[in-house]
Amino acid sequence: MIQDLEYLVKLQEIDLRVREQESAKEQYPMAVADLEKRIEGARETGAAVGDRLAKLASEIEAADEQAAKLRESLNKSQERLSSIQTNREYDAVHKEIEAQKALLASAEGRKTALESDLEKGKTALVEAEKVYENAKAELQPQIDDLRAKIGKIDSVIAEIMAERAKISCNVSLPTMRTYDSIRKKKKSGRAVSLVNQDKTCGVCFMILQPQLCSEIRRGTKIILCENCGSMLIWDEAAGR
Repeated sequence: MIQDLEYLVKLQEIDLRVREQESAKEQYPMAVADLEKRIEGARETGAAVGDRLAKLASEIEAADEQAAKLRESLNKSQERLSSIQTNREYDAVHKEIEAQKALLASAEGRKTALESDLEKGKTALVEAEKVYENAKAELQPQIDDLRAKIGKIDSVIAEIMAERAKISCNVSLPTMRTYDSIRKKKKSGRAVSLVNQDKTCGVCFMILQPQLCSEIRRGTKIILCENCGSMLIWDEAAGR
């Protein structure tokens, strides 16, 4: 029985390694997706700035065309002044000219504001592109590393399981069944609890009675923790 218990300690170490790899198999792809999302977010930010610049350029062109048409109309109205015969007509054309001047000033003011926004946008685009390139430089190596690890997980698990088979064959069938039954019920995967001089369960940390600790030290039978159900085994490294 003592030998069984010693093997169980080794088995738990192996099973926890398997569990770690299985957890990585689930978590690594999510980590990759998260890193890729961060890179894509930086790219989309730059693309949005680029789209805004294209829209501003189009609006500037439209404002410029509008101003050109208003100048043309204004010139024609001013030319008409020289041929006007009556005061009433003169007043009407003069009002028309003032309105055209106001519209022209508005169009030119809008164009100036748009051009200012365009220059700011160009600066923002340079910064966004820099952020994107930095994100790729920083995160892509992490993505590549995780993908490499993902590709090796199955072979790593297979190697660990081969190691497990060499150990498990030395454990009696009843003990192995008890161990596996407890391990599968535990979220942590810890079926074995090492007990040392602190005289507490290594899994739930419940204080153990001195007599029970003495039985655990002897290691002549399987003893389960009354609180968490773990298999209590004396930690030989802690001494007697």
